[in-house]
Amino acid sequence: MPGKMIWLMTCRIRLILAGIILILLSIIVINMLLVSTPVVIQVEGDTFKIIEIPYSYSTKDVYIILISGVLGGIAFSQILLCLKVLPFEVIHYKITEKMPDPDNMTGSRDHGQTNAVLRALEGDERKIVKVIMENKGEILQNELVNTLNFPKAKVSRILMNLEGRKIIIKKKYGLTNHISLADDIRGEIK
Repeated sequence: MPGKMIWLMTCRIRLILAGIILILLSIIVINMLLVSTPVVIQVEGDTFKIIEIPYSYSTKDVYIILISGVLGGIAFSQILLCLKVLPFEVIHYKITEKMPDPDNMTGSRDHGQTNAVLRALEGDERKIVKVIMENKGEILQNELVNTLNFPKAKVSRILMNLEGRKIIIKKKYGLTNHISLADDIRGEIK
């Protein structure tokens, strides 16, 4: 609970700062874009002409507008993030912090990063990683197929995806493969 309170406090501070920055940058850019065009009054005898000279932005003006746009975008994204309007959810886990186990698979033991990995996995990937964890972080692929009662091709495809994401390590072992959790995850199970 204290972690959530701290996040809310920092979110409020970021929200206020981002709002102030966004307002200041808007004022700067609007003032630069709404510069009145210079006027020359040309007098010839009894008549006069008013000639408007088109305003051209200097390189400095362009840089200021560009930097203001980038900073304004960052400030606006911080506002959306704090208001949770963005279509994705940002989750921060501390590896040392105790987290609840997704399916009570390990009882009272705490496996910080392992739980975070399990939370990121869904369906059959989660089932496969749970079976590997229950076997002290390593298992033969044919045992995995028999335990889960999945087709060999399905297990092979899921293991290939998990290996690509560096969640597991697959090594040839006779006619099958030896499957183990990646070292940084496996170190927590021992």
